[in-house]
Amino acid sequence: MNSWQHISWNSIRISCPAEWETIVSGATLLLFEKDFQPLFELRWQEEKRHGKKSIDTTLRKIAKETGLLVQDSLPPYWEKLQEQYALKLLVNKETRELTAAILICKECRTTLLLYFFYDLATKHHRDVTQIISSISCHTDKNSETRLWAIQDFRILLPKRFRMTGHNFGAGLTRISFVDSGLTMHLCRIAGAEHRLKTSSMTTLINLLGDLDIKEDEMTHLENSISHRSFPSIFQQIRSRLKRKPPFHSVILRHHPEHDRISGIFFFDKKPIPEELITSIVDSYEIFSL
Repeated sequence: MNSWQHISWNSIRISCPAEWETIVSGATLLLFEKDFQPLFELRWQEEKRHGKKSIDTTLRKIAKETGLLVQDSLPPYWEKLQEQYALKLLVNKETRELTAAILICKECRTTLLLYFFYDLATKHHRDVTQIISSISCHTDKNSETRLWAIQDFRILLPKRFRMTGHNFGAGLTRISFVDSGLTMHLCRIAGAEHRLKTSSMTTLINLLGDLDIKEDEMTHLENSISHRSFPSIFQQIRSRLKRKPPFHSVILRHHPEHDRISGIFFFDKKPIPEELITSIVDSYEIFSL
């Protein structure tokens, strides 16, 4: 495995071969595929759901719920993972093929559940344990930000931002976050050249942000378009009557070298701090796969 990609999704970081495709199947569920064939599935949940149960009790409870058989001993190449995790390996009752693994992080007590497809864990066990070793389920306590990196983009957000929704549609990715009264939407459009043949940047920013801003009201720079609202008291009242946040800051950027469009949309009932907008926008990167 000479070329690797690094994924960061909702508190989980993992590295895997670059040729694998990462599919977001849920807020705490990732599926990894190669050539349209599933390789393994990763689920996780944080410690708060464990209550006062011991790690061993939790492991055995989850193992029982899978309907699989607990393997009595660990192969040598799995033993090194015990430095980071308490773990159990699960095998198919009939074939005795290694099918799943349950791991509980000794530092943050996050539970990880991995399912393997097409005897991946049996035929490529060393590669699998290397991938699992790359998993990190807790962030640096001294850092105020959290990395999100999936598909062909990455962004740094304050840890207090909570994801509220995501949609990985054909050509359009949209992920939403909230921080108290602030709502933020991250957008990424693939096939920018084709999209811009039928829609202008102004049309797209209004469509994605549910806005109605005229072309001459936009701020135009090379390969980007943006708008910030500075509503009067009357305009604020009118927006709230329409149940729309009166303050917004929106930006759409064209990345011709990657044939992508990236967008960030902020909405709030109160003025949005300039330094927050700048730090997030500057951290949003599109890169080559």
